[in-house]
Amino acid sequence: MEREKGGGIAELRERIREVTLRILELMAEREKLVREVAALKSGSGEGIVNPEVERELRKAVVSRAAELGLDVETVMRVLTLLLRRSTEIQAKGQGPQGMTHMDLMRLAKRMEREGREVVHMEVGEPTLGAPEHIAAQLTDAALKGYAFYGEAHGLPELRSAIAEDLNERFGVDVKPEQVVVTQGGRFGIYLAMAATLSIGDEALVIDPSWPHYKQVISMLGCRAVVHSTSLEGRWLPDPAKLEDLTSDSTRLMVLNYPNNPTGAVVGRQLLQELVEVARRRNLYVISDEVYMDYSFGEHVTALSAGYERVIMIMSFSKSWGMTGYRIAYAVAPVEVAERMAKLQGSLLTCVPEFVQVAALKALSDRETPRAYRDHMLRGIEVICRYLDAIGAEYVRPGGGMYVFPRIPLGGRDPMEFALDLLRKRGVAVAPGTVFGDYREFFRLSVGDSLEKLERGMAALAEEINSLRNPRG
Repeated sequence: MEREKGGGIAELRERIREVTLRILELMAEREKLVREVAALKSGSGEGIVNPEVERELRKAVVSRAAELGLDVETVMRVLTLLLRRSTEIQAKGQGPQGMTHMDLMRLAKRMEREGREVVHMEVGEPTLGAPEHIAAQLTDAALKGYAFYGEAHGLPELRSAIAEDLNERFGVDVKPEQVVVTQGGRFGIYLAMAATLSIGDEALVIDPSWPHYKQVISMLGCRAVVHSTSLEGRWLPDPAKLEDLTSDSTRLMVLNYPNNPTGAVVGRQLLQELVEVARRRNLYVISDEVYMDYSFGEHVTALSAGYERVIMIMSFSKSWGMTGYRIAYAVAPVEVAERMAKLQGSLLTCVPEFVQVAALKALSDRETPRAYRDHMLRGIEVICRYLDAIGAEYVRPGGGMYVFPRIPLGGRDPMEFALDLLRKRGVAVAPGTVFGDYREFFRLSVGDSLEKLERGMAALAEEINSLRNPRG
């Protein structure tokens, strides 16, 4: 009897193996068909994602899964992964060819170590640095004993100060237990997504967008569904189109205003409409507001929208020039904050306490963020003056530290152009392809000194004019 049972199990295992291999063959056939679709779409102007087609497919899959007695949620997660693969196949060749603005920054740093002077317009780093009194607080705190293991949530006094600051500035009602101090804004985004997404989920991203959002979504085994905005539309999202992209697998919407890379801001009404889409679909909203102190008008925080599933991310990197300190914070529903803190505790233990004390000192300094905002505004003036001179198209930023102009290159690859500009002229810029399907655009950061921005823009203008008039 035992021998018969063993033989039966072996036979079943062999059949499972055969079915599994057959699934792989069907996946290969599916990918072949997707490539054929991509070839037919090429040059037609049709977008990669067709919401109507996907809705019909999801409906058919749910129906078939029910007929077969399969767990619908599991099947839908598998479908999301298949759709993500379809998107990847169709997007090949449309985005950056393996390089990002961070690769350009690394090359620029290497050139500087070799003695070359570089104008940095490729990364969002204020070269003004942290004020002296904040830097001094860092050392003083370490000497006073703030250098041991701390709470994963962050220092209680810093979390209370953050809540108090937000409540005073925006008239909201943030509790200290909603605040998690994170190891920089990047990690804050990761923690927020890891605490709200599961493998096979979808997240809405508004392009052009900071590439970190899509990178983390992919890293978590999820799919980014993109709503593309345009210069002609002043880089503002359409809530109806955004809602049309949602599905039963959508769990999250990412907002970022003032925006990186466009500098676009949204008013109270549009923000409310975007949040209402999330409310109707029961989505979390991650609102990346790290540039809120660089708003050139009123900043409207997503925390004021009255929706309990908002997760706001803010960093000390921009407002106080504390980029290397690696400290930020998230404000989230208490249960999400708990999950984020648990993840951070497992991965990093805590943010160094002496850095948190320096951040506490920074919160009481409102002059530095205003001064740095004014610096960014002057830098934008410099860049726009040169862009006007070469006839580039752009939307004047309402905040942030970037301008995102359209600068046609006559078919030349934008990353190759950026590499040549860096190597030949010592000027680093970020191609628009880093932020989505924006081949004729460049993100120009105003974090460097005004003198260097003048030199960098003059060199960029010369290079563009040489492309237009190759014989000089």
